[in-house]
Amino acid sequence: MKPDFDKLANDFKSSRTVLIADVDCTAAGESLCSKHGVRGYPTIKMFKKDGSPQGEDYNGPRDYSGMKRFVDANLAGPECSLEDKEGCSAEERKILEESEAMSVADRRTKVQAMETEIKEKKKQFKILEAEVKSLTKTIDLVKLGGEKPDRVIQLLNDAEFKEHCDTLTCIIAFLPHILEENAKTRKEHLKNIESVFKKAKADGQPVGFMWSQGGDQFESEEKLALQFGFPAVIAMNLKKERFGVMRGTFSKDGMSQFLSSMMIGKVPLQPLPKGFSWGKADPWDGKDGQLPEEEL
Repeated sequence: MKPDFDKLANDFKSSRTVLIADVDCTAAGESLCSKHGVRGYPTIKMFKKDGSPQGEDYNGPRDYSGMKRFVDANLAGPECSLEDKEGCSAEERKILEESEAMSVADRRTKVQAMETEIKEKKKQFKILEAEVKSLTKTIDLVKLGGEKPDRVIQLLNDAEFKEHCDTLTCIIAFLPHILEENAKTRKEHLKNIESVFKKAKADGQPVGFMWSQGGDQFESEEKLALQFGFPAVIAMNLKKERFGVMRGTFSKDGMSQFLSSMMIGKVPLQPLPKGFSWGKADPWDGKDGQLPEEEL
């Protein structure tokens, strides 16, 4: 039966009124078969435009000739052809009748010109397709340039903070000034912060992480009442205009506990100062701090 059914489907593949299709009820089509009450295999159902949404069981012949006769007599509607112009749209009928009126030579010339045009259009399509692929790759890279990498980044200005934390609750760690600790100690701090960040990301917590050098944001630090010293950690949500301060020990466990408490609403929050913004700061070069020459 399957070869006959496939042959029938091929006959009607270009039909505008009949669709012949098969469904594997034991795989991806299982839910569709169940929806339409299919219990045994093979089952043939027909769906008419004005018929039942469940379809009707087909119980006629299952050889190619028998199924073809049934479809032609009961399902196939008018198709666009010389013998059946009622199946043509107005535009199709106009083209068909213009072709009928042509001489054999004129029709052949017309067909050749159209075939040449089709070949040219296919070449243009390939060129456009290549351009689209190139543009798609380029736009992905352009978009990627605006995404923040999955790492803890330094807070250098207000615009960057908003870009990174506009829709997230952000954890900001304030580390001691590089003159108060060496590069090795700072890197250990950053490693711990990174570890907490990765765990939060793995747990699906929607937070961002940034760090700042104590004193770089002096005015903002004063507004947030961080004069108690560094390292310090805060959580800030721009949409809610609230922030909370970590009061525990600056460590991986301490930061993780602070983050967990904040996510379940157990961290006391304060309103952000009116008109609050971050100032500009210089990026850390990864090295130990150097005193200005006049202070040596």
